[in-house]
Amino acid sequence: MTLPCLIRLLLAGGLALTSAVSARAQTVAEVQVTPETLTLTVGGRQTLFATAYDRQGNLIPSARFTFWSSDTSVAKVGGNGAVLGVAPGLAKVEARIHGLQASTAILVTGSGNGEVAGSGAGQGNVLLTLAPTSATLLPGESLRLEARPVREDGSAATVGRVNWKALHPEVAAVDSNGMVIGVGPGRTIVQASAPSGLAATAAIEVAAAEISLAESRLILGPGETDTLRVLVPGQGNRELRAGLQWQTSDTGVVRVGPTGIVSARVPGRAEVVATGFGQERRASVLVHREPRTLVVTPPPAAGAIQLPVRAVRKVTVVVEAADSTPIPEARREWEAGDTMVITYDTTKAELVGRGLGTTTLTARLHGFDPVVWRIQVIPGVLGLDPPRIGIGMGERDSLRPVLLDENGKPQGAPSELTWSSSAPQVLQVSGPGVIDGLRPGRATVTAAAPWGKTATTDVFVVADLFVSSNRSGEPGIYQLRSGVTDTLRAVLTDSFANIQPALSPDRTRIAFSSDRQGSYDLYLMDADGGNLQRLTTDPGREGEPVWTPDGTRLVYTFTRQGGQPQLYVLRPDGRPAHALSAEPGGNHSPSISADGRRIAFVSTRDGDQEIYVMPVDGGSARRITRTGQRDSQPRFLPNGDLIYVVERGKGSRLVRLAGTEGEPQTVLETDEPISGLAVSRDGRRMAYVLGRLTEATKNKARFRLFVRSLAAEATPAQVTLRPGEHVLSPAF
Repeated sequence: MTLPCLIRLLLAGGLALTSAVSARAQTVAEVQVTPETLTLTVGGRQTLFATAYDRQGNLIPSARFTFWSSDTSVAKVGGNGAVLGVAPGLAKVEARIHGLQASTAILVTGSGNGEVAGSGAGQGNVLLTLAPTSATLLPGESLRLEARPVREDGSAATVGRVNWKALHPEVAAVDSNGMVIGVGPGRTIVQASAPSGLAATAAIEVAAAEISLAESRLILGPGETDTLRVLVPGQGNRELRAGLQWQTSDTGVVRVGPTGIVSARVPGRAEVVATGFGQERRASVLVHREPRTLVVTPPPAAGAIQLPVRAVRKVTVVVEAADSTPIPEARREWEAGDTMVITYDTTKAELVGRGLGTTTLTARLHGFDPVVWRIQVIPGVLGLDPPRIGIGMGERDSLRPVLLDENGKPQGAPSELTWSSSAPQVLQVSGPGVIDGLRPGRATVTAAAPWGKTATTDVFVVADLFVSSNRSGEPGIYQLRSGVTDTLRAVLTDSFANIQPALSPDRTRIAFSSDRQGSYDLYLMDADGGNLQRLTTDPGREGEPVWTPDGTRLVYTFTRQGGQPQLYVLRPDGRPAHALSAEPGGNHSPSISADGRRIAFVSTRDGDQEIYVMPVDGGSARRITRTGQRDSQPRFLPNGDLIYVVERGKGSRLVRLAGTEGEPQTVLETDEPISGLAVSRDGRRMAYVLGRLTEATKNKARFRLFVRSLAAEATPAQVTLRPGEHVLSPAF
């Protein structure tokens, strides 16, 4: 603020413009003079403009004024109001008429160029300033003003001894060292001037006001200190730093220094009294028990606290005494590293996320090292990947927790999650997202974040082999653990025929064929038999479903009424199916290669029942077998090899063809027909069904189920079935 602005401020409050009405009634009711402040250089001249007004506010043009200067050694004024700067200093000039007067403050600087900056006037390249440039005091309060001569480049300068002067000493007096003391209510200007003519001013206001203590109650621990501050609420809560006396009611409990510093000694209570400026204020002090330990929740060593935006998390520090009882009154100081990222509510002991980012939260207690937490404010949506998963009995897998933004985009991984399983007998959660399959069934895994959000994944625990069996009367779908006696567990059994199960690549769904609507259609269900959906509704027979490796499509055989079987493909999401083949002779028994590019299938288009291969999206087919016998049940291995069944008399031969191009090699020969064949996902094992009629006239048959390694000369293991049980269509 420039010096003219400061002077104008003070004069507006009553220094520059005053009206004293004489006892006699006069025509003139008000006097004004402009400008309200004036800065001149030595030898400089400017004329004041004085005006008079009657009681109705009308200008009196014929008013004749006399002018008076409070210090003619600084400024002289002529009869026409022309002011002449005589010497550096501060003076007051009045315009008078009929007992009324108005005044203006005149500052005369020693420089002829009139340079003014801040609250000081310059000479040459030196400027004199005062610190502070303005102040408010209580009556009796003192303040030291400091004169600071500086050059234009900011470096210190010397000007010799500074002289001090108060424009209204009845308001505030100043001594030769710049010490100002409030005398009585009002406003004034204090001037500092140097022999060189440099001058600077400070605006001083003196006003009586109530004082108060910033804290009326202190809580300290033994050995802890704090400072009581005395404020003046009516003067912008400015702090009083001098003119006060301090005392305590019990020096054994607390001591207090001359500047209001309170030192706690032993547990107890005392009162601290501050007196000054004719007033007295008191504060109670409680000294609590000696803290010995801190109980911190959550422990900072546990890693960063993750907190979503707008979420709340409890963060506490409990102070305990030697007997492990809490000291709730112990003072803790909390500091948020970046309040744009977090805030901490001390009354609720709650941490609040405000914006994405990383910062720290610090708690301090006298006598202990600071407790520092690292805080990450993160997106608040929690997800688990994958949302559905299948796992085998005895297998282990893991779920990946993710943080998602508002658009579902991953933004990193959360920590401090609590994991649980809805069916611990089916699935066990043994670590951060680590799952172990115990027995067939379905379980929901829940990950719960400390801020209250949860995410879930449906997990299906499955056995290693599925079959269709008539164990319950009608053909139903069962799963079993190969190598264990009589372990068939029903997945779907009812009054309808449910056959040809095909487990999805992620092991969460089963496609199958069922006659529950009259003719055989394709259906889809969860791996535990729930959530049944119908996929096809066309008249005819749909069956032999197989999944593409990515789990997005099903290739199957569709036989129209009176027609030949053809290969079709559909998506389980309900989009229409379309044909992959239409050649005469029929096409059926599809198998899809592990790379998802080829389909092997059976066709009699060239007369004999042989194996063909074509692109997965349909197109030209290539014949790969020429046995002249009945070839059936082609199955791709993961490496691209193909195995299939060749009928030979009453028995069967299982053949392996390297890359669909090599020389066929016999894997297995049987004396009974192989009526069902499956290859494990890793290509190491196969399951096959041998079935033959025992009483043709009564339509009775005997079925046997085997599991064996594909390695040469491996010994098959027979799965125990119940007497008369029929099993078909094994599937891994």
